[in-house]
Amino acid sequence: MQQSASRRPIRIEVSGKGASEGELYRHKAPITVGVLLRSLPISGRAVRYRDEFIYFTTNIVAGLEKPTQTFKRGDIAFLPLNGSICFFLKECQVSQHMTLLGQAKSALDVLSSLTTGDVITISAP
Repeated sequence: MQQSASRRPIRIEVSGKGASEGELYRHKAPITVGVLLRSLPISGRAVRYRDEFIYFTTNIVAGLEKPTQTFKRGDIAFLPLNGSICFFLKECQVSQHMTLLGQAKSALDVLSSLTTGDVITISAP
């Protein structure tokens, strides 16, 4: 896989359930993606919000960049309110503005099978 300056590959691993490959888009949120990449590997306990998305909180502090409220299946977003990284399970519109970071590209069923309390780790491949 060829690596470009604006798309950075990541690995999203769910303890005991499998892994998914994804990309972070620097051109969508250069500051937040830069902070996240420097913080890798990063992990936390998953929280499931209805059947719309899964998130885990981090120590990342960043503001909104190109805020949006509409997401599609596989999108990865950052919620600056509490420093959470969110993985969207279906197309939806949320009440909070978030920063789009990238997209999970493969094995989306691994993310769909997550339950509250599972450990998610994001790392460089």
